[in-house]
Amino acid sequence: MTTPRIDLEALVPHRRPMLLISEIITFDDQSAATRSVVGHDWPLMGPDGVNALILIELVAQTAAINNGWELFKRDGPGTDRRGWIVGIKSARFQVRAIAAHTTIVVESVNQFAYDNFREIQGIATIEGKPVAEVTLQLVQAEPLATP
Repeated sequence: MTTPRIDLEALVPHRRPMLLISEIITFDDQSAATRSVVGHDWPLMGPDGVNALILIELVAQTAAINNGWELFKRDGPGTDRRGWIVGIKSARFQVRAIAAHTTIVVESVNQFAYDNFREIQGIATIEGKPVAEVTLQLVQAEPLATP
């Protein structure tokens, strides 16, 4: 994988506080890896930590990096950056909650891509141990027609 120098917000449609990725580790046209540190202000945060369901969102945001990169290269920085509609095909968790300040590494890979459809396989790890395996199906809406 290569790691072009580019701003995270140029690739991912989310903004803080919903943008949960702390850092892009690496990415290319087919895959991405990110690092996130669990914050007290994260959605789904409870007294025992953040609910493991948040790992689905982290996989989706990680997938947005390499899929956003494809659009950025093709259409430039001013491209229509509407997000993808995400369906969860499968998700398996090894934890129920994750404590604040925990570092999560997520790797996502395009398993299948056709036009505006993608199937993504993602793995989330904490300290090198898998905590979730997630398969997502993504569809991007057609850009708005300009008069």
